Amino acid sequence: WWTCTTASPDEVEDLALQAIQAYRARELPRALDLFNSIISKDSQNSVWYERRGQVLVDLDRFDEAVADFNRAEAMQADNYVSLGLLSNRALAYEGLSDWEAAERDYSTCLALSKELGLTGPYILNARGNARASLTRWGEARDDYRAAAEVFQKNRNLQGAIFAAANAGLVLVQLGNEAEGVREIEAVARRAPGSVDMRAALSAIYWSRGDETRAEETWKQACDMINSGQLREGGSVYDGCEKYKDMDWLRRIRRWPPVMVEKMNDFVSLRAPLGK
Repeated sequence: WWTCTTASPDEVEDLALQAIQAYRARELPRALDLFNSIISKDSQNSVWYERRGQVLVDLDRFDEAVADFNRAEAMQADNYVSLGLLSNRALAYEGLSDWEAAERDYSTCLALSKELGLTGPYILNARGNARASLTRWGEARDDYRAAAEVFQKNRNLQGAIFAAANAGLVLVQLGNEAEGVREIEAVARRAPGSVDMRAALSAIYWSRGDETRAEETWKQACDMINSGQLREGGSVYDGCEKYKDMDWLRRIRRWPPVMVEKMNDFVSLRAPLGK
């Protein structure tokens, strides 16, 4: 990755500024090249490995990202822990489908945050995703509900809606469909511009044999909304057509298996709109 040379602090600082600007502009290959150059000149600073690891995560180069995070961690003082490193390495582990390692890093991050008097709702939701991937549904639901509460307390309505949506979907997975539907309907009322929960309700109504209600709800989602309102962090998860893609629904949106099956039945068996 690099050849060791020396550079003045000003030169490294200038490269770091360029790298950060490139990263913020989503010029990821350029950001990676710049961090490679920085490390070639200042290879004993753990910060650069951590930041390069973050770029590698965004480039989906997860093995390399984990290696950078591990190297950064090994270089840090015994009494220092980077919460950002833990959460970003957990993301890399998720990219590798190493759910146990991801859950472990998220849990460590949350425990340390608690010691500092902090509660990270995004990390709670992310750990819920990891636990769901481990089929630890009850724990996943607890995380989603806790995340929703913190988001609500912080007046982050989008975050609260996203986490509450996840909690409702998991309740259906746990076998409590009636209560799950009530929660999903409540989320849909709070998010009148969101496709996600209306797509879920369409699938559930269809599975119950209420085809008319399913079609009406789907038509509302696809024809009247379909505007991409549900977000986590900054990524748009909505879009009616995406809900016909079961791989996307399972891997990216992270619906639980029971709900993916219901949606697959709905989109496979229903008549096309207008027929």
